[in-house]
Formats: sequence, structure tokens, C-alpha cells
Amino acid sequence: MASAVSYEYLQSIRGATGGIASLGNDGKVPTSQLPPGLISVYKGVYNTAVDLNTAYPDGNTGDYAYVTADGMFYYWSSELDLWVQQEIEETDYLALSDAAKAAVPYLVIPDAPPTP
Repeated sequence: MASAVSYEYLQSIRGATGGIASLGNDGKVPTSQLPPGLISVYKGVYNTAVDLNTAYPDGNTGDYAYVTADGMFYYWSSELDLWVQQEIEETDYLALSDAAKAAVPYLVIPDAPPTP
């Protein structure tokens, strides 16, 4: 049999840490109540990776930016605590931990096949 939950109790945990999410005026859960790293934040376009790192020496999981010098997107890796290029060699990718692999949507470039 289900137990009754009071309206007052539900109100007290609405929007609270470990409670239930509230809804904003737009009918959506406010971003302040979403887990960190759930929302990607575009940091803009930078000439070089050095320029990106100067502008944002720290980031949050999901942050990303475009670097024109190499024509690549960079993503913030909280596990590695640095900006990582989206493109990665297969051997380097395989050496990453599962968490590091999950943190960035890598484009894995296959290693060259062995020559006969």
C-alpha cells in the first residue's frame, strides 16, 4: 500500500539538493538544478589553442570551443584538467581511461594498417 506524502513535505524538497526539481515559468527545469557537466557551453572561436587556454585556463565538462589554426573543436576534459582536441590517434585513444573516453566526443583516426 502506498503511503501518503504531505504537500508541505513536497514543497520543502522542491528545488532543493537531493530533492525534486521545480519548473520555471517556461515549464522547464531551471539549469541551476541540473547536474554539472550536463549542459555544453560553447566558448567561442580562437585563433590558436594557446589563445583558448589563455581565455579559459579552466573549464567544466562539456565546454567546447573552435580553434581556427587547426580547424578543430576542443573540449574541456575534467579528468585531464585541460582542453583536448577532438581528433585523436587510435593508439592514444586506446590508452585513455574509460572516463576520459566518455568525457569528449573524439573523432578517432585509425592507425595506419601494417605494411605487408
